[in-house]
Amino acid sequence: MFSSLSDLSKVVAFFCITIVLSLLTISLIPGEGVLLVNMFTPLVATLIMLLIVTGEGYRAEGWASLGLHRAGFRGWGLALLLPLPIFLFNYGLLWLTGLGTLVVPDDAARLLFRLPISLTIGTFYALGEEIGFRGYVLPRLLGQGRQQAVLISGLLHAIWHLPLIFLTPFYHSDGNRLIVTLLFLLTLTAAGVIYGYLRLTYDSLWPAAILHRAVNVYWSVFAAFTLASSPLAREYLGGESGLLTLLPTAILAGWCLMRLHPRSELMSAAVTGS
Repeated sequence: MFSSLSDLSKVVAFFCITIVLSLLTISLIPGEGVLLVNMFTPLVATLIMLLIVTGEGYRAEGWASLGLHRAGFRGWGLALLLPLPIFLFNYGLLWLTGLGTLVVPDDAARLLFRLPISLTIGTFYALGEEIGFRGYVLPRLLGQGRQQAVLISGLLHAIWHLPLIFLTPFYHSDGNRLIVTLLFLLTLTAAGVIYGYLRLTYDSLWPAAILHRAVNVYWSVFAAFTLASSPLAREYLGGESGLLTLLPTAILAGWCLMRLHPRSELMSAAVTGS
């Protein structure tokens, strides 16, 4: 075991392990099942780091650093609501401009009925990624500053998805690879800032995982109720990382970064008298 590794070395080791695990998953798992299995590679990488590489998992504080022991209930409502204005802006513009048409799918009732179930169960799927990037990585980047930590953890999370984009036909397969990749990296990094902000604000991983899952669920529901004028309009504009998703996400991420600035923390402390 390497108990004397610096925090940055731990982050680098973790990320290398996740990429290797992702590549192995892509090469071994057939079909779209690779998308589900790959979600848990950051969790596996975290266990490898804690139990094999550093030995932190044999101490209570090693597990406590992941942020799972606190529920962070005060952040749950915010996590569930935050994606709604983003997707209302996104798909509302598509509907208003004619680049997308509001439709009612045949299984609309089933989609809406299953929404709470999908949010609840799917949060545990989201933990497969969040335990790695906002649980393990983010706290070990705090020595670089809170703003830098949420940005870097978000960027690493975005880069981790790239093997799926380039090596499988199941993930963001429409459009020019360069454009899709650029939009994806920007959107996921910005989203990672917001996830990280909730993680740090509520000192809990659960609000970040709930927000992560809510983004995925709401996006799939809005997409089901929208007939895009073309696959490119869906990918470049209204998709998970389309331009109309990126813009409000980046604005919200910018607000989060301002809130995490040391000067903002000092002003808040002065106001509260703490």
